[in-house]
Amino acid sequence: MKKKIGLERLKSKNQIDLVFKEGKAVRSGALIMHFFNPKEASKKTYIGVNVSKKSIPLAYRRNRIKRQIRAMIIKQERVLLFSLPPGFYMFLYNGKFGVSSKSLFQDIQGLIKSFAK
Repeated sequence: MKKKIGLERLKSKNQIDLVFKEGKAVRSGALIMHFFNPKEASKKTYIGVNVSKKSIPLAYRRNRIKRQIRAMIIKQERVLLFSLPPGFYMFLYNGKFGVSSKSLFQDIQGLIKSFAK
């Protein structure tokens, strides 16, 4: 994620725990987006990506899917910054097999549309 535009990586364990404990979730296809918007206004959008070890047991396949998701996020960063308010977001891939870039793009678009509602 590029720091100059406003997207940051979600790295802190405390922030990730906060997203899962107090946040909400939206699902589209094989992607689930957990999000939490804190009451005090944060200026940046923090985004994390994770792939379940249970669904994709081989590390090189999990890493490939993470790279694909991050690439889609970077491609769509202006749309994400416009449609998502500043806060913490965690993208989870919960599919069973490898994924194509086209289906990931459609899933991310679906998440953005369902979040906007």
